[in-house]
Amino acid sequence: NLTADLTYNPDFSQIESDQPQIEVNQRFALFYPELRPFFLEGAEIFQFRGPVNLVHTRTIVNPRYGAKLTGKAGNTSIGVMYANDEAAGNLDDPTDRTFGKAAQTFVGRVRYDLYSESSVGAIYTDRQFLDSYNRVAGIDANFRLGNTHSFGVRAAGSEDRDLDGDETAGHLINANFRKAGRNLSYNLAWYDLSPDFNTEVGFLARTDQRWGFSNVSYLWWPESWLISWGPQFTYTRGYNFDGVLEDETASTGIQFQFAKNIRTNFNANAIMERFGGVNFQKTRFNSFTTVSTDRRYAFGIGYSQGDQIFFDEENPYLGFDRGTTLFINARVFPRLNSNININTNTFSDPRNADAPVFDVNIFRGLTTYQFTDRFLLRNITEFNTFDRTFGLNFLFTYRVNAGTVFYVGYDDRFQQADHIERDLDGDGIDDRLFQTTATKRTNRAVFLKFQYLFRY
Repeated sequence: NLTADLTYNPDFSQIESDQPQIEVNQRFALFYPELRPFFLEGAEIFQFRGPVNLVHTRTIVNPRYGAKLTGKAGNTSIGVMYANDEAAGNLDDPTDRTFGKAAQTFVGRVRYDLYSESSVGAIYTDRQFLDSYNRVAGIDANFRLGNTHSFGVRAAGSEDRDLDGDETAGHLINANFRKAGRNLSYNLAWYDLSPDFNTEVGFLARTDQRWGFSNVSYLWWPESWLISWGPQFTYTRGYNFDGVLEDETASTGIQFQFAKNIRTNFNANAIMERFGGVNFQKTRFNSFTTVSTDRRYAFGIGYSQGDQIFFDEENPYLGFDRGTTLFINARVFPRLNSNININTNTFSDPRNADAPVFDVNIFRGLTTYQFTDRFLLRNITEFNTFDRTFGLNFLFTYRVNAGTVFYVGYDDRFQQADHIERDLDGDGIDDRLFQTTATKRTNRAVFLKFQYLFRY
């Protein structure tokens, strides 16, 4: 029941591009999920529930080689991973002492199943680069209590030493209690994340938080043309370790599920967010509707609007933004499948007669055509109006079985020239923009890949 994965100088050219996200005016780093096949194998074993993702393999950017052992022996799930990452020393300056050096990443995870949906486990991560290191050790336990209740607790500690020899240590403590009933559901959660907690193997958007969460919802079940409906209420409150209130949210909403697989929800939020030493009071509204009444077509549309902070360290202010999300999935006939995604976001400054600050529109289309059971053509086309970028990707796949595949790929990237920054003097700093609105190619790639599965 154990699977060993080994890789050397891996090529991940055939993976899809990331799902588009609005990257403008974001206070914290955005999360992009893993797409590379080597790291997806057995990824569920390394999951550690809670407010921090302790294993995010995209931190291993350019592995020279790697190895994994994943699987389950009896009631015990095991995951061990090691990777040599060349990205850490991929620098332009050969005089830098880190030039050409590689980081070493190790992850170990064990989980023992006690009974249905209940387990105890432990995790350890270690990243070393020259004399620096980052180590995280944690334990977790999740218990199913009866038919509708569950309880979970997690604790982790980190030790960190940077290249200058400075050492720090931090902790994470998290607990949650949940009821998931047919009518009444609620969730209570709390976590304590110290300012010096750090994980270089996981994903950590924010530290220095003492945060509480509560949510309650109720559903009625007419089970006619209206299958179910009901309200929900959420309240969160977060302090930093100095006792300063930094976040507070009160949210109320209502959800409906109709016959023929139609769902919709509406939410109103009163938010206090502290940024740059200022408490900003925000009111926001959002809704989302999905319709999937036909096996050939499905679509969904989301809309949000309200007050939003312009995250400028020197001069933050409260503006107004609107955002729209739209997806359409169409299977015109069995062999052709198309997915269209549109994300938009506009931000205006009320101090200047609601003058627009930015307007972002991202259009992405993914189409696949299945010529035969083994031969597939995939196309991804994406356009970003803010960065003025355009991408075109084609991938031909001939699949003999799950492990024997032949790929032919083509990728083209373009950008409006006056948005392309140039390094004129070779110092690594972008100095000027092209003075033209013509479209220029920024990247072109053609690749072939063959993998063969040996069976014994």
